[in-house]
Amino acid sequence: MDVKKLVLSGIAGGVVFYILSTIGVAIIQAFAPFNYLDLPGMRQITDPVLLLFFLYPFVLSFAMAIAYQKFEPSLSGNFFDKGKKFGLMMWLVSSLPSAFIVYTSMNYPVGFTVENFFASFFYMIAVGITIAKLSE
Repeated sequence: MDVKKLVLSGIAGGVVFYILSTIGVAIIQAFAPFNYLDLPGMRQITDPVLLLFFLYPFVLSFAMAIAYQKFEPSLSGNFFDKGKKFGLMMWLVSSLPSAFIVYTSMNYPVGFTVENFFASFFYMIAVGITIAKLSE
């Protein structure tokens, strides 16, 4: 496992994830607005632990970078093809089931589910491509 590539791709993937997810949420908010802080179970804005919520893109990106190093030998093509395949695979095993569970078991706003399902498709693939490029 190449630690330097892992750290670099984890950080870069987190930045890409954060930027694209922020754009995705903004677009979805225009059509199906909701407030994260009004969702049941969310911490209050004054709770310092809520700051850890903003680390999520980096936690997921580092997990994806570790998984990529394990799966990379089984992926074919150039970095773009490998990244697309890997990002799609990660979307299928993380975002899709999460959106399904939220939609079927929680009374959350439709915008939340749409963001989890559709926006995550694009940023998971973009993070996959980023990680693949930096892992070359």
